[in-house]
Amino acid sequence: MAINPIAPMNPMLLTPNLNSIQGATTQGSQEKLGDVGAGKVGADFGQFLNEALQKVDALQKEADVASFGLATGQIQDLHTAVIAMEKASLSLSLTVEMRNKVLDAYHEVMRMQI
Repeated sequence: MAINPIAPMNPMLLTPNLNSIQGATTQGSQEKLGDVGAGKVGADFGQFLNEALQKVDALQKEADVASFGLATGQIQDLHTAVIAMEKASLSLSLTVEMRNKVLDAYHEVMRMQI
């Protein structure tokens, strides 16, 4: 009897893309959890990492646009801007923590004696 492996989950891929900061509404277009890891199994790790960093950068740019729109009065609802800024903040925090974990693992491997 074969045991099916658990598909990996990447939190950065679960956030829906916003087409417009002003027209943002509640969207239920999140990716299915099972499809997140299955499509990336054969992909190059460098390409996957590059895509993840591009998504973090896109969220940062959306937060900049939202804060600028809020400051200039183009965006009237405060919650849209705050949500965009929190998404950017959380994605950057996750990226920094992942980097720290990878560096810790690298240092641990380098300390191993052969």
